[in-house]
Amino acid sequence: MIAYNPLWLSNLFMREQADKALQENCLDKDEWDRINNKYPVHFYSPNVFIRIGLFMLTTVILLFSFGLFALLFLDSIDHVIGGLAIFFGLLSYAALEYMVQIKKHFQSGVDDALLWIAACSVFGGISYLIDAGDLANCMIVFCISIFCSLRFADRLMSAVLYVSLLGVFFFMGINLGNVFKAFIPFVIMAISITIYWLIKRTKGFEIYQPYSNCLQVISISALLSLYVAGNYYVVRELSNTMFNLNLAQNEPIPMGWLFWCFTLAIPCFYIFSGIQKKDIVLIRIGLLLVAAIIFTVRYYYSVASVEVIMTVGGILLVAVSYGLTRYLKSPKFGFTNIETDSADVNKKLQIESILLAQTFTSQVSSPDTTNLGGGNFGGGGASGEF
Repeated sequence: MIAYNPLWLSNLFMREQADKALQENCLDKDEWDRINNKYPVHFYSPNVFIRIGLFMLTTVILLFSFGLFALLFLDSIDHVIGGLAIFFGLLSYAALEYMVQIKKHFQSGVDDALLWIAACSVFGGISYLIDAGDLANCMIVFCISIFCSLRFADRLMSAVLYVSLLGVFFFMGINLGNVFKAFIPFVIMAISITIYWLIKRTKGFEIYQPYSNCLQVISISALLSLYVAGNYYVVRELSNTMFNLNLAQNEPIPMGWLFWCFTLAIPCFYIFSGIQKKDIVLIRIGLLLVAAIIFTVRYYYSVASVEVIMTVGGILLVAVSYGLTRYLKSPKFGFTNIETDSADVNKKLQIESILLAQTFTSQVSSPDTTNLGGGNFGGGGASGEF
């Protein structure tokens, strides 16, 4: 299903692990060279600056090309714009397949631009032709993004896939009536937990490797959506705006105490689970959402002025950071203040073992079959001419 050469993707993964092992002094330069020679990758993948430049250049070319197409039908543009957008999107997709299959582009900027122009053009054309509403638009985006994510393993497209899935359930709940509107936050939270759990379960499967970055993005999105769906500010303001509750400034929503519990407890749970499981993603998201707790509480309850809160919070953060840095100079309980790419030492050793085992084959020296000639001189097999 994936458009890129699966063998080269596997080799690219091995090279990335070798690069990390080299940076962490688990491999020397000669071993690293042998690994790169054993696992060739023939993708065209320029550095990030060239990638950005190629993306911008390709986007400009495609937009001007679409404008040129539109000029040909200027007199009847309102009637043909939808079909023209779909046709241009299909042309862009054909060019994308050509660049990937024939020219071997992989995250070069050109394939990124072609992918997004093709997806947006097809979406815009279909939505315009059928005059789609919110639910229909989410379903169209979901279908397009799931195909693009599976075909090209694009990380940003996988985030769009997850958001569109939530949008489908959200607008379906709205269309079912007022009774189901109250359960929408809990439905979103249940979907977030389920998606995150399923991604964690797929780590042992072979299909995980080519889509590891996409699944990582979706898991982060699931963690964020779980908190957003339970955040008091989001639930109250969104309900007040979309469902016409007409609440006053300090008037609570039904079951407001439960959403306050979610607002305060979920970030703490992320941090605790991250520390327990040595999961840096959970820790970072939990710390990020602590700021959301402060914002939510400050919005409804004026404890102190903004300047005082920011000053006190900054002093506390600096003090805690300094204390943890001093405390973790020597590793304790699996944590250290030394930055490392791998999760822990055991993982680094596993990477080194896998790379060495698959790269270097044992060579048994063959017995010496040299013919030492006659023994005329009595020199243990050496000839008399010695």
